Amino acid sequence: MKKYLGLDVGGTFLKIAFKENETIKTDKISIKDFIEDKDKFLNFLTETVDFYKPDRVGIAVAGLVDKKSGLLTNSPNLRALEGLNIKGYLEKNLNVEVFIDNDANVAAFGEYVYGNGKGSKVLVCLTLGTGLGGGLVLDGKIFSGVSGSAMEIGHITVEKDGFPCHCGRKGCLEAYVSSYGLERIHCILTEDKKTSFEIISLLRENDKKALESFEIFTHYLSIGIMNIVHIFNPDKVLLSGGIVENFPETIDLVKSKINSLVFPLPLRDLNIDAGKLGSWSGAYGALALAESYSS
Repeated sequence: MKKYLGLDVGGTFLKIAFKENETIKTDKISIKDFIEDKDKFLNFLTETVDFYKPDRVGIAVAGLVDKKSGLLTNSPNLRALEGLNIKGYLEKNLNVEVFIDNDANVAAFGEYVYGNGKGSKVLVCLTLGTGLGGGLVLDGKIFSGVSGSAMEIGHITVEKDGFPCHCGRKGCLEAYVSSYGLERIHCILTEDKKTSFEIISLLRENDKKALESFEIFTHYLSIGIMNIVHIFNPDKVLLSGGIVENFPETIDLVKSKINSLVFPLPLRDLNIDAGKLGSWSGAYGALALAESYSS
């Protein structure tokens, strides 16, 4: 019986999903002490993979992964790891097959295989967290484009010369639809700096400015989904991430806006829902990635 390992590399934790004999075990390990050191990180990752002795490894990592070379070319949240070929390093040192992709793509695949996206023909997953991640699964396969940079939904432009984005450009969807986007919107309306979680707490109390902030937030989110729907005609769009998990009402708010934005034909077959796997979608997706390449 083959063994499969899924790893989700984040800025603070490494999340693990390990499958043996149809049983899946999960674990979470803090990596904040050495995520800034390439050598320490690679040594830790090598030891972790070697401990499980898997036949295949799937890895989800925040950033753009070059499909042709395997290099992590760009990662705003994992700057120290840019330029690393994690796949090549592990395969060379452990003689194990490794498959690596962007965390949002892998999270979408996790929802497709193990979560709320089962049976979907065209599945889009959006993760509303520190940033805005997007993943697409077409007919059971991750769509990542020619070089591996497809579905950077957070960086489509929704406002000319709009809010500055962490990517360095202005007017990106992520600059409005993310935790820092919500915080910025609320701060402009109130001149009071609050975290996204504090704003969500105020939402539950029907605070006027919090409600107004979230109205703007969901407006831009709905515009982004409209664009996705008009391009890809998905049957399912799943929303996940900390904001949705802490304020599930986001789903119904978006649905009500989408009804007046999307053409009737694609709207007919569209289902907008919450993801099932939460913060573990990347680890489960990485596991599914390793399994999907099995012979």
